[in-house]
Amino acid sequence: MDKQGEILIVGPMQAIMSGVITIFFYAMVIAAVWKLFLMAGDLSEIKTILSDIRRNTASPAPSNPVAAAPPMSLESAEALLREIAPEPQAEAPKTTV
Repeated sequence: MDKQGEILIVGPMQAIMSGVITIFFYAMVIAAVWKLFLMAGDLSEIKTILSDIRRNTASPAPSNPVAAAPPMSLESAEALLREIAPEPQAEAPKTTV
């Protein structure tokens, strides 16, 4: 193939690739702008929720704070552990196949 034949093939391919790359670039820019708008909407919702929480929890602090519990003895700690420890599970009989 001579130079003229190569130019006839490369020219249209270059135009097609240029068009595809341009469309891809525009799609990426549109997607980025759309994502920014979504993020702005989410941030405004978070701001609204936080201001509602602040408004609803603006009650004064309690005047009588909770007193600290006295130190626990070793016997009482062991008794608590026995109370919350799970009961030993009975093993199911093993069956052979």
